[in-house]
Amino acid sequence: MRSTTFISDPSFVASIRGGGKLSADEALAVYSRGYVARLTEALGETFEACWRVLGDERFFAAAAEYIRRNPSRSANLSDYGDNFLRCQAFESFEFPFLGDLATYEWEFKELFHVAPHRGLDAATLSARAKPDSRFRFGSAHRLLCFQHRVYPIWKRDRNDDSPLDPGQWQGPEHLLIYKKEGNSIFVRELSAAEFATLNSLRDGRTLADALESAPGMDAEAAQSLFGFIADSGLITDVS
Repeated sequence: MRSTTFISDPSFVASIRGGGKLSADEALAVYSRGYVARLTEALGETFEACWRVLGDERFFAAAAEYIRRNPSRSANLSDYGDNFLRCQAFESFEFPFLGDLATYEWEFKELFHVAPHRGLDAATLSARAKPDSRFRFGSAHRLLCFQHRVYPIWKRDRNDDSPLDPGQWQGPEHLLIYKKEGNSIFVRELSAAEFATLNSLRDGRTLADALESAPGMDAEAAQSLFGFIADSGLITDVS
């Protein structure tokens, strides 16, 4: 049977000629299988933690359904899978965190391909920052808020096949993924107050407003967060 996943032009199909001992149908079948295999491999590379959680059989079944419904529209395989987290097959599994985990893995992959920005050094940022200052963030970061805790699951050893317990994923999670000093990617787990402050700063609110509007952000927590901001290189300009 010819696959309709990657062939949509009947005139193109009619122009295919077999090679060697292969008929046209056989040649198309070889290409079709290779096409699905390459897209499955691309999904596996991006969503490796989801693959580990589901196991081979269920992950490949989810991938097959997704590929059938979502043909590749880019020459770059790393672009494939942007809405894999909404794959209908995920809804049949017992892991409610899969969508969040897939989102984390996609954002991590996207950040990997972002060029690192040149942030202000700690001394310059400290000297220029005032209560009414507004910070400009560089592009090499992601702020993520999830309903489930997925970072510990993502960090699990690849050889750890012990069963997952609901206690490992229950509860909200706030994360900052960022680049510093080249292409190295760092992850910081944030409190709700830290996340709210960074989000406000990124939205253009002043330093004083961002700190005052974040519930639970006391003076000690604010000092700790500012120290991290200064050291992380997140900020490219202060106005």
